[in-house]
Amino acid sequence: MKALLLIRLSYFCLLLFGSMAIFSDSFAQKISEGIKIKGSVVDQDDKIVRGASILIKGTTSGTVTNMDGNFWLTVPSSDAVLVVTFIDLETKEILVSDKTEFKITLKPEVKFQLSEAGFMVHDKVDQFPTPSEGIEEWNRYLSKNIKYPQTAREANTQGTVIVGFKVKEDGTVANVEIIRGIGGGCDQEAVRIIAEGPDWEPAIKGGQAVTTQLSLPIRFVLAGDPGVASLSQQNEKAIADRFGKHVTVVGYKAK
Repeated sequence: MKALLLIRLSYFCLLLFGSMAIFSDSFAQKISEGIKIKGSVVDQDDKIVRGASILIKGTTSGTVTNMDGNFWLTVPSSDAVLVVTFIDLETKEILVSDKTEFKITLKPEVKFQLSEAGFMVHDKVDQFPTPSEGIEEWNRYLSKNIKYPQTAREANTQGTVIVGFKVKEDGTVANVEIIRGIGGGCDQEAVRIIAEGPDWEPAIKGGQAVTTQLSLPIRFVLAGDPGVASLSQQNEKAIADRFGKHVTVVGYKAK
């Protein structure tokens, strides 16, 4: 009797694990096959948005729009949600559903001003904040101290980092953060160079010093790399150019 019970129990376990294996295989196949979608991103004036980020919500998988504002992406299912972002434009979430082609319009989110030094000022002020020792000294500080991380050079990491920070009423720098990163240690280097930099002269509004939110693009480029002219690097340059002036850090490939 016990032997018969064990046989039946073993048979049941085989059926159970066999069913789980079939389900697992079919799920994996569904993910690998996915749904191919394409689209474009424009602003409210119907102008193309280069370098917009399109991520599958809840994941790190995604892509960016090319020089023509277009993108292609494979999503796991029709339930996937696209998170579309670009600096100074609203973030939009879109359910894929049964669509395979999209035209996504992003409206302005924050009004900003561009200082002569190339900083994007996200608050309306009468007088821009400036480095306390002047723009020339600030540029000299950057050129002397900013480094192209070894890990980034070894991994051939290039692109544009957008770093955000606040200049407080007393001229100190606070809340340094990455708005757009590329990895490879470049994000940390961008944060370090701003956080360790000299104090600022604060922005002025209505005759009073005020706290201001700023952002600055820092572009990391490997010298002599034919990939600099590639489509991906053109996209990265377009992102940096949108801010006007930007900092460029040139490095050499690790041997």
